[in-house]
Amino acid sequence: MATEVIQANKNWLKWARESAHYDKEEVAKKMKVKEDTLDNWEETGQIQYAQLIELSKIYRIAPHMFFNGKDPEPEEKPVDFRTIKNKKAELTPDIVFELRNAKARRETLLDIEEEDEDFVIPDFKLKGYDVNTVDEAIEVINEVIRLNTVRRKKFSIDDWIAEVEKLGILVFQFYKIKPSELRGYAIYYDKLPIIGINHKESDKAKKFTLFHELAHLLLKKEGLSNFYSLNIKDDTEVKCNAIAGEILIPSNVIRSEVENKNIEDFTDEELIKELSRRYKVSNEVIVRKFLNENFITKKEYEKFKEKLNKFIFEPSKTQHKRAPRVRKELTPEEINENKIKNDMRIARRTITENGDYYINSLIYAYMNEIITDLDFARNLDVSLRVVKFIIQIMIKEASNNG
Repeated sequence: MATEVIQANKNWLKWARESAHYDKEEVAKKMKVKEDTLDNWEETGQIQYAQLIELSKIYRIAPHMFFNGKDPEPEEKPVDFRTIKNKKAELTPDIVFELRNAKARRETLLDIEEEDEDFVIPDFKLKGYDVNTVDEAIEVINEVIRLNTVRRKKFSIDDWIAEVEKLGILVFQFYKIKPSELRGYAIYYDKLPIIGINHKESDKAKKFTLFHELAHLLLKKEGLSNFYSLNIKDDTEVKCNAIAGEILIPSNVIRSEVENKNIEDFTDEELIKELSRRYKVSNEVIVRKFLNENFITKKEYEKFKEKLNKFIFEPSKTQHKRAPRVRKELTPEEINENKIKNDMRIARRTITENGDYYINSLIYAYMNEIITDLDFARNLDVSLRVVKFIIQIMIKEASNNG
């Protein structure tokens, strides 16, 4: 069976590669075949069964789809606001798979709602607002999320995510994409819109991304963002940056700082760091506020652009060297303890990646026998052992929160 040549739908073979934004060279390399062989598969649909299974893993598509009698429908490309080195960024397979996975998780919850009349997903609380300006956006967000000095200084990224989830939004964190390629995304729906934020960023930077993407949903302008420039020209991205900055630190606070201090150099690194620490925001937020308030003029920005961009956007190159591990023979008890620690680590990462709302929804479905433990594990791509720890962690957190 494995070496038998079978007839697949050639159009699905080609669609699966192109929709994932793989080029032929990359797939041929992964499959360890020549590009001519890949061309032949896509032109004739004739392929060995084992090779088809391997392709399905690369494209992350169920093998049976390659035998679909109907041709695939064109996949709508996401709105893309990203630029890299002042050029329009290209979609990558990792980004495509992240977006597909986000939408699939949303569909899982909609299926649960259809199965169980007691599981009701609320509509997106901001869907009815018609917002055009930054001031209007801040007024709306202040109405649904209490924005005050205490919250701004005390709330962690986890606290803010919890507040955003209460609006009927799924918030996911992704791990496998560089922030320079994708910092966040927003996918709009009237019910269960989605925000994705890059886990590789600092917690302060994540706050900015979270509110930037919330602004996208409020404006009903979904898309992909990396906003790795202080001189963005796209009106939507400019507006979303301004909204996020105003949520984290109001302009009147910055103006008060300037009035009370004799500041001469708004590009001074120590000044930016000091304000960043005091208001619990990223350096990027402070510089954007200086730009928005014209404390740094466009002419000055062009002069100091390299310094500011490097200071704000380039990741630290400091690396902590780990002490070399000393191998030793482990006892059965130590081996078991290490397995438990590893499962616990995976469980916590899985919760962070999927968000409390999604995880709690799966727990509800499992406890009410809508899904099995195997369904639970498959949904999260973890083992049954990890599922047990996920449920334990979430029950404990719910108990601690009262």
